[in-house]
Amino acid sequence: MRLSIEEVVSEISDQWMETSGVEGIGQGKVDDKDCILVFVRAKTPEIEKAIPPEFKGFTVQVRESGDIRASKPQRE
Repeated sequence: MRLSIEEVVSEISDQWMETSGVEGIGQGKVDDKDCILVFVRAKTPEIEKAIPPEFKGFTVQVRESGDIRASKPQRE
């Protein structure tokens, strides 16, 4: 039985988040099919080596996001 996208993302998140430059991992759609989204500061040779274009039957999309930081809520 094929794993769900949620199970695959959960399985790989910790390992891929240890890759320098990876800012986040989630799920999305490509051509109406589930895919794994990997958000990176910038695409580098290290990231291309560590993150495959496909994982467990799901397309992997690497997207440059720059630094992602949590912001403090605005007080009114």
